[in-house]
Amino acid sequence: MSEQNTAEFVFGAFQKALNTNSLVTAKGELFSDLLVYLDQPDGETRYSYALMGNGTRVKALCVATVKDSEADSLCFDLEIATYAKFRQQGHATSVFEKAMQELKNGLSRNNISSFSVTFNVDKENEAGHAFCCKLTDKVIETEQGKTYTKQIG
Repeated sequence: MSEQNTAEFVFGAFQKALNTNSLVTAKGELFSDLLVYLDQPDGETRYSYALMGNGTRVKALCVATVKDSEADSLCFDLEIATYAKFRQQGHATSVFEKAMQELKNGLSRNNISSFSVTFNVDKENEAGHAFCCKLTDKVIETEQGKTYTKQIG
């Protein structure tokens, strides 16, 4: 499954679980339009941040999975997906920026002031490349596409 398909699958599963009250979420501490969910599938810590529309409609979702948890190099793999109706309206950027502020705020309780995030973007995902070029610091070419990295904090 491509990175884009994986992100869209996760988005759909999150929306369905939210609609059926299968998730216990919390409002963001910094942003009331953000729902926060923490789980550990297969032992991997995963933070999900949902930018909400009306009712239970998720506009955009940012999922951060711990990639490297060394104290001096905490790194998260990120996936971002936007509901089709809300694309091209800045919601991906908004959920990314708000999620990173919420994550930084939460990690600060454990004296973690900086971390990095990576996006793995498939070659053919033009929107994903345009999005990541605006927000990240470093790009690495891979066989599947590109890996974008940003240092936070």
